[in-house]
Amino acid sequence: MPNSSSTTNGTYLYGIVRSLPTGPPCLPAVGGAGAEIRTIESARCVAVVSDAADAFVDATADDLQAHSDVLQELLDSTDALVPLRFGTVYPDDETVARELLEARRGELETLLQRVHNRVEARLKAFYVEPTILGEIVAEQPRVAELQRRTRAVTADATYYDRIRLGELVAAALSAKGQRDADWILSRLVPLAVDHRLEDEPDEWSLPPMSFLIERSGLEKFESALAALADETEQRLQLRCIMPLPPYSFVSLPFDPIEAEVAWAS
Repeated sequence: MPNSSSTTNGTYLYGIVRSLPTGPPCLPAVGGAGAEIRTIESARCVAVVSDAADAFVDATADDLQAHSDVLQELLDSTDALVPLRFGTVYPDDETVARELLEARRGELETLLQRVHNRVEARLKAFYVEPTILGEIVAEQPRVAELQRRTRAVTADATYYDRIRLGELVAAALSAKGQRDADWILSRLVPLAVDHRLEDEPDEWSLPPMSFLIERSGLEKFESALAALADETEQRLQLRCIMPLPPYSFVSLPFDPIEAEVAWAS
């Protein structure tokens, strides 16, 4: 049952845990205004919540950081965390208990089991532009030829050559990105329970990768990342954030009648 009554503005949700022996985080709540982080408990799981602020549609970067900070502390203090999307608000505590914790108990238990003692690692890899451009020029004579021509005369005189050069470089980057992503995945996927690869990378980077990792396997995963960084330091800069709540590996869709996602995540 709810641990305290909510305000008429609604109940803001951060995440679902099995239990919280240390109590809710003593951190600023989303929306500020002195709201406290608290819990709503059922027989099998606990929702971590706070009162929704009056003007919750006017979310700020501080609100997003507050949401992230609460989830990060929960990750450190519990063995299973289902993080909820930033901006999820239920009408009141009673609705959270009835429509989420009780009505969707089986779904929540399945998600909690999936992330039990597991965390997320998010990896981004960025090309070292001079190195990769040099590779493309060396590998593709047509690119080398167009590069020489566009440097030799004015921009107006080589307008179409510059367009073609850009197209060839973009295509080469895309092909390299796929090959390099496959190579990195071949090294890291065996160390993870699951992984996700985003579809749309930036021009000079690989698709962002997320890995679901057993907590007991974090040290081994970090060692593999360090080895990759050493091998690729002339071509790629690797940036990995871990451990994170398993954002990419749980999905809890909401009926808009039950809950409102008021902020863009």
